[in-house]
Amino acid sequence: MDGLQSRNFAVTPSVRQSIPEYLYRNIDEVQALLLEQQKLTLSYNENTLAYREKQQEIDIRTSKTSEQLVELKKDWMRKLQEMNRQKAHLEAAFVNMPDQNTQYSKNQRFYKLYEEFYLSLMQTKSGFEIAQAGTTPDFKILSPATMPFLPISPNRMIVLGIGFVGSMVAIFFFVGLLYLLHNRITNIHELERLSGVPVLGVVPSSRYSAQEGLHVISHPKSMVSEAIRTIRTNLDFFRTENQQRVIAISSTISGEGKSFLALNLGGAMALSRKKVLLVDLDLRKAKSYLPVHVQDPSKGMSTVLIRKDRWQDCVHATNLDFLDYIPSGPIPPNPSELLLNGEFTNLLEELKKNYDIIILDTPPVGLVTDGIQAMMRADISIYIFRANYSKREFLSNLQRIVSINKIVNVTTLLNALPSSKKSSAYGYGYYEDEGQSNVDRIKSLFKVKA
Repeated sequence: MDGLQSRNFAVTPSVRQSIPEYLYRNIDEVQALLLEQQKLTLSYNENTLAYREKQQEIDIRTSKTSEQLVELKKDWMRKLQEMNRQKAHLEAAFVNMPDQNTQYSKNQRFYKLYEEFYLSLMQTKSGFEIAQAGTTPDFKILSPATMPFLPISPNRMIVLGIGFVGSMVAIFFFVGLLYLLHNRITNIHELERLSGVPVLGVVPSSRYSAQEGLHVISHPKSMVSEAIRTIRTNLDFFRTENQQRVIAISSTISGEGKSFLALNLGGAMALSRKKVLLVDLDLRKAKSYLPVHVQDPSKGMSTVLIRKDRWQDCVHATNLDFLDYIPSGPIPPNPSELLLNGEFTNLLEELKKNYDIIILDTPPVGLVTDGIQAMMRADISIYIFRANYSKREFLSNLQRIVSINKIVNVTTLLNALPSSKKSSAYGYGYYEDEGQSNVDRIKSLFKVKA
């Protein structure tokens, strides 16, 4: 510190290792400032401003470094005093070590005595317990044992309660699962609520096959025939400007009963002495179960639309007066394009001049687009859904077709609705197909065995 004040000092490497880093950094800065001052003396006088500023900076840095050295010296002095006190304490403890060794030996001897005494007590206790277990004491019965009237386990009420709660949970889970998995149309109320299209009517299910021909002729008193006659009456509420009406009957997929309804609806209208023409527009699949004998399968709608044949040459009379039929003809390679050209529109205009009602049996619009062309050119379109067969998503398909193609006068019909026993008992008991008679059951059994 004296050398720092006299500006004549040097820091050896051993000293640098013993002092903190910040201190010898300050000492290096003081040495650097002194060197800069010596350089200034070569160019400036001691009374110049630059020299005085550098001298002032050296004084400040030297004063600060001196203060740090004083603090470091005080700290080392405190540590030296603490080490001297610890040294004196250790020397005093070293003097007392023989007495502590004697005390440790004494305590260890007492510990061994107590351990031997504890082991002897444990041996005595074990012998006493063995002797006590070998003797048979006299017992006195305070109260006799009694048999319980109810079993302690299992508890019958708890078992019944758990079974009841578990069965109810399983039933609700099963019903909810069936509700989530069920996606088919089951009743007319569901059809009215979800379709957004007027419902023309309902055709109940029948035990008779659809391939038997004209149901309204072979079973005129059945519930199906009466429902078809009701549909014929409801169609009067959909009157158009022209008296001649073109009715297009379609569905989403095959198997929903559109061909059966088209044939029998045409038959019901023919019974009212109206001239009806049934046109098979399903150019991809010809009908084989209709009550019409087609003499020449090479003629039909496909040949009429390409102007190969006249429609008068393709008309076939049925076994019912006022009802004619045009088959689909041979399968063409381009059914959709045949309905898009103007020949189909001209044909409908010509048929209106010769028939009161024209029924178009179209292909399923959910599979092909041919039926949409027929619905756009028809006066009334009947879209058929089959109960417990058609899916609810078919309703969205109908709404999409109507909104995209701007089709008007569209109505829906629910086919093959199972008739309840209550309706049979209260009002429909006089119909023919209300259940199967015993004679019919016997005949069906014999047919199965044969």
